[in-house]
Formats: sequence, C-alpha cells, structure tokens
Amino acid sequence: MNSIKCPKCSLSNFATEEACRRCGTPFVQNIGADKPRRRFSLAPLVLIAIVGGFLYYAYFGIRDSVSKINANDANRVAAQANDKTAGLSRTEYDKQRSGRYGNAIKNNQSFEAQKKRNEETQRMMQAASNGK
Repeated sequence: MNSIKCPKCSLSNFATEEACRRCGTPFVQNIGADKPRRRFSLAPLVLIAIVGGFLYYAYFGIRDSVSKINANDANRVAAQANDKTAGLSRTEYDKQRSGRYGNAIKNNQSFEAQKKRNEETQRMMQAASNGK
C-alpha cells in the first residue's frame, strides 16, 4: 500500500488522505505553483503597431507617388500638344532651331563688335604684310 509521509510530523498517512491525521498539514499540492504565471506583454502589440504603421506609410506613399507621376504625365502630354515642333523631321527641326539661334547671334551686339575687331585685325595684318 502506498503511503505519504507528512513533511512536518513525519507520520505515515494513507495515499488517499488529503491532510495529515496528526497535524492537519494538507498533502494536496498546488498544481499551478510549479509554473510561473504568464505575464501580459506589450511586445506583440508594439510589433503589430510598427508593422501596421509601416504598411500605412508604404501604401499612402506609393499612392501619392503614383498620383504625382500621373499628373506629370498629363502635363507632359498637354505640353506636347502645344509644341510646334512635334511632327517635324530631324532636319526640319534643326533648320528651324538654327534659324532662331542665327537671328539671336546676328542681333547680339557683343558678337557684332567682335566681328568688327576681327575684320579690323585682318586688314591691319594684310597692310603689314603688303608693306614689307
């Protein structure tokens, strides 16, 4: 037969007894005492909040970027519709562009003054070479 020895008075009691017959010490141990109580932790909630914040930031950031790209594309298409050079060949475009730049150079006073100085220098050099 199994018996339980009392930790206080050392009396041998039947295994079916819940308490010592002599001193009354209970034999039934608290089953939950072996395991520490699980504490509530905020770590999973913080992790979920961080992941949720990142996803929120990524979603709205991408959405804003896409809307800006679409707006820029719409502006570019509108600007191309107003472009007078659209549809011109490369040669026609270069002629048109060189005509504008040629007029700008002809009308620039500093280029004209430089041209006059160059012509004057050429005349002086010819006069000096003819005079030898």
